[in-house]
Amino acid sequence: MHAEETEDYEDWLFMEGEGLTVEVDAPRQHSNPALPERSALGGRRNIVSEEQIQKQGSLDLSDTLRNVPGVIAGKSNLAGTTTGASLYVRGRGFMHPATEVVTYFDGVPRFGFIYGQSMADGIPVNAIGRVEVYKSPQPVEFGAGYALINIAPRSMEGEGWTAEGGFSGGSFFTFSQNAAFGLQTGRFDIFAAQSWMSTIGHAVHSCARQQSYYLNTGFGLNPNWELRLLGNYVGALTEQAPRAGQSMDDILSSYRTNSVFSTLTLNNEFSNANGFLKLYYNNTQFTWLDENPVVPGEWSLQSLQAFGVKAREELTVFEQGTIVSGMDLDWMLMVNEDHNITSPTIITTFPAMIMFSPYAGVSWQFGSDESLRVTPSAGIRAFFHRVWANQLAAQGALSVGRKNLDLHVSYARALVYPAPAILQGLLRDSGAYQAADLKSIQPEKIDHFEAGLTFAPQPRRFFSYVLDASYFFNDGRNRIIRVGNIPGNASSSSFKLQGLELAASAVVFTGKQQAGDIELFAGGTWYTSVAVTDEQGNIANRMPFTPVFSLSAGFSWTFLRFFNISGDFNILHNFYTGTLGLSPIITAPPQENRLRDIYLLNMRLAYEFASEAWRITNAELFFSVNNVFHYQYEYFTGYIMPGITFMTGFTIKW
Repeated sequence: MHAEETEDYEDWLFMEGEGLTVEVDAPRQHSNPALPERSALGGRRNIVSEEQIQKQGSLDLSDTLRNVPGVIAGKSNLAGTTTGASLYVRGRGFMHPATEVVTYFDGVPRFGFIYGQSMADGIPVNAIGRVEVYKSPQPVEFGAGYALINIAPRSMEGEGWTAEGGFSGGSFFTFSQNAAFGLQTGRFDIFAAQSWMSTIGHAVHSCARQQSYYLNTGFGLNPNWELRLLGNYVGALTEQAPRAGQSMDDILSSYRTNSVFSTLTLNNEFSNANGFLKLYYNNTQFTWLDENPVVPGEWSLQSLQAFGVKAREELTVFEQGTIVSGMDLDWMLMVNEDHNITSPTIITTFPAMIMFSPYAGVSWQFGSDESLRVTPSAGIRAFFHRVWANQLAAQGALSVGRKNLDLHVSYARALVYPAPAILQGLLRDSGAYQAADLKSIQPEKIDHFEAGLTFAPQPRRFFSYVLDASYFFNDGRNRIIRVGNIPGNASSSSFKLQGLELAASAVVFTGKQQAGDIELFAGGTWYTSVAVTDEQGNIANRMPFTPVFSLSAGFSWTFLRFFNISGDFNILHNFYTGTLGLSPIITAPPQENRLRDIYLLNMRLAYEFASEAWRITNAELFFSVNNVFHYQYEYFTGYIMPGITFMTGFTIKW
């Protein structure tokens, strides 16, 4: 749409020279990691687009999340992830084993089922169409768990064909390569991609590498129905960087990931309805090499298999109402092998974790966008679990708005089921527990309340902006379930956490051919109150990976027609590593676990061009600098992250 085509944008016509009218495109939609979007049922999520991931120069999944407010992706390597907790969302994720923050790919589980770790090494960046971050419980959207990272996979987006390739290299012998080809003709489309990443790392024994092969193909059965098949193989290895004071003479672990993943989806889309039926299969082998820090050669294997079916349908009623219904059936099989040098090998086969969870939701808008509008919504999901207790979780929201202003309040209950790893000791002695005892174990319950205000005025002549503010409060019970014998020896606690999150997005319209629009975003999270209480009434007023204040901001500007400069800045203030003390009483992380505040600036300069003669639709040469200030920081005590690093490379799309 050009500015002259609508009265709303008449003022965007600029005169350059005598009688020359330059048409300026309508403003780009505000789409960035800081600004959340709201669903028909009142839930909110942040989106990290494929374009944003490219501007960030992300080598792995963890790095794609660095500009999402309220999210911390903890790392000890330049690229790649190790075992344990690594994704932290609004005060959740540091418990291990735990399933409070889960990772999905194409809407189905792809994480470490036994311990709940993200296993980000199993997801290649080149297969990501966008990252969807749900920072609060939304039972109708993703079921159990407090927060979700979902990867929407890449596919063809229009008729014709495309091919692409890219290569980059930089500090610490870090290299990245990718290639892809896609074709859409009539009802058929196919997109295939291959990628490879490798680095020797910034410290002794901190290398990482990943190889991926990806396919996403579809066939339209008729104008309303489409069948899609997705497949992905990933092989990766990440070495555990040494802590301060360690060397190659110490026994340092390595982590190998091999993942085969596939989905088969039947999509439907009508004028007033859309939905899907999805089958999935996930086979992941996760090997921990040199697990014992004092005995070389010991290793363990997590063998993970998951398969299931998901169905969902969303109906639009009279253009004002939305009805959502669906169900998930997830079946997880897990085996853990401990291969020891000084003691016999132990193989633990876990009971099949089978869960059936039907759900439904409804919303209705009263009024219109031009006048007062009121939109209530509600949803409920049932959890029928084979091993743990059955439960219900509900959500509800109310949005009140007029023209450019929206006020929203919402409630949702999260259910966090125990990670199967807590059974590992008991399964070696079949007489140590009864199945009925496990069925009595309740999941952690978290009541989440949120209220916020969004202001999105009409674009002005020179700029457009959106402001968003939200207050959130969590009231949880059974906060901690200790690893060990259950039932009877579980340690539980309650916690209350409240905070404020602000986000802003702006686009400055230059109206000049030589200087494009300037895009800006920022988001900040304050935790105003934290209180964790154990069964004896002892209180801890801080939690790990819950900084008092965090900020992420970024910008992008195309100038001189072909050059783009972009960057982002991150702050983490007053945050602690480690975990909460569990015995004999709840204790906050000690002062020595307080990490130095983080101030990180990353910059990227790209030369963008196209060539009709060579059929190049989009190409760029880039040079990026991360940690411009050469700042010394760490996410885990003793694991110093790299200082200033450089990358340069190119991408070409035909």
